[in-house]
Amino acid sequence: MPVSDDLHPRNFVTKISKYERVVDIPNSNTILTDLLPASVLMAEHGETGIYNFTNPGAISHNEVLSLFRDIIRPGFTWKNFTVEEQAKVIKAGRSNCLLDTTKLENKLKEYGYIVPEIHEAYKRCFERMKAAGVK
Repeated sequence: MPVSDDLHPRNFVTKISKYERVVDIPNSNTILTDLLPASVLMAEHGETGIYNFTNPGAISHNEVLSLFRDIIRPGFTWKNFTVEEQAKVIKAGRSNCLLDTTKLENKLKEYGYIVPEIHEAYKRCFERMKAAGVK
């Protein structure tokens, strides 16, 4: 799930903040500000192969929305529903996954680059948004 430092319509945060209800399941997420420089660094060093390009760890929708509320939009509220309730209203099934980033993290450490854990990465992302005046 890609996340940029703005509320672009294709940003994962923009999408879930507009849903009437969300399912609270942890997933891997990609904060683009953290991973795009990593991809350039790896390309510059001629690295190839299969890597899970996500921040380490998993974060739930409620955790994302709580940080969003606390940093960007005080007073923001949302409702949850179950996976079973969700299945009744969506057209296509959803996958939920925690991707192993060990290979990526180890490779990037060789070049002195550390990808922040997803909770810290979201906090930094929302702080950048706030500093830029995003509401």
